[in-house]
Amino acid sequence: MKTISVGVIGWGFMGMTHTQALRSIGLFYPGIDFEIRLRCICTRRIEKAREAMRVAGFESCTDDYRELLNMKDIDVVSICTPNDQHEEMAIAALKAGKHVYLDKPVAVTGESAMRIAKAAQESGLHTRVAFNNRYMPAMLRARQLIDEGRIGRVMSFEARYLHSGSIDPNKPIGWKQQMQGGVLLDMGSHVLDLVTWLLGYPEKVLCRTRTLYAERPTKDGGVEKNLSDDHVMMLLQLPDGALGSVEASKIATGSNDDLILEIRGDKGALRWNLMDPNYLDYYDATAPSAPIGGLCGFTRIETVARFPKPGGSFLPPKNTVGWERGHMHCYFTFLDAVAHDLPDSCTIADGARLQCLMDALLESDRRGEWMEV
Repeated sequence: MKTISVGVIGWGFMGMTHTQALRSIGLFYPGIDFEIRLRCICTRRIEKAREAMRVAGFESCTDDYRELLNMKDIDVVSICTPNDQHEEMAIAALKAGKHVYLDKPVAVTGESAMRIAKAAQESGLHTRVAFNNRYMPAMLRARQLIDEGRIGRVMSFEARYLHSGSIDPNKPIGWKQQMQGGVLLDMGSHVLDLVTWLLGYPEKVLCRTRTLYAERPTKDGGVEKNLSDDHVMMLLQLPDGALGSVEASKIATGSNDDLILEIRGDKGALRWNLMDPNYLDYYDATAPSAPIGGLCGFTRIETVARFPKPGGSFLPPKNTVGWERGHMHCYFTFLDAVAHDLPDSCTIADGARLQCLMDALLESDRRGEWMEV
């Protein structure tokens, strides 16, 4: 049986999330013909790296990512560090001959992302950007219905990704609220990825951003005034003229992890909410409306945890699906491609194209006008 050895760089929330997915794949995808070896964990504080090695079962640890990349028996590197470190680490990993699983967004700017994409193309290695929401069963089914023509020509769409964690002015900031971050790169990248994956890329965009407070406290007791965006509103025009709105916010009072998507076509419509992830709502506009309403109305498709085989058997598909399952299926399909040299999807090149779209949106905000993409 083929063994894929993985090194993880970064042990914050996403480092733990990627590791949980890696540890769980063997259980949730029975019968696969490769096994995963947790070879090394890297984080900047060696004591934290040692603790991560102990609790997660890594074979070794380091506080220097270059040491990890020099390990000849590591096949895949998972990069879970702040955005401004992605370019240096991802290019170094590719030059070291490692397949790269990169947390989103690819970088801070489109230019930086394109340099990583160029290195990925030249390497011939497998890459993946962790856009986990694509890999929820409801979104996999939505893509099938769109590809089958069930909703017809798209006429309009709305997408929102809402959190409420940045409302408190006294809460110390993290790096995502500094200039390398912002809600567009953090949450906007997720919702824009879903929209473009399902519907294609826009030809024109209009954007406005908002930074709620002029300054915020830092964790060391200081004050930071160079703050990124807390709220972003976008209009997207598709090549055929369809218009849609996309919103991302960390100042949406009452929200938890609300990722909401509505797509309306001339033959049908789809809607989904990550906070109710087990069901995809589908409206068939071709259904008869008589007598007394006929068969018109939204149908709730119980996608639940029905992943394509070999997934979907543990836990049983009737059990509710969780947020972490999207990450797990995203990682499984990547490792399956590595193990069998299958065609890649959701690659660094795809992520770089999305990064350039976000650059265009930020330029629209600066200019206050529509931008061609």
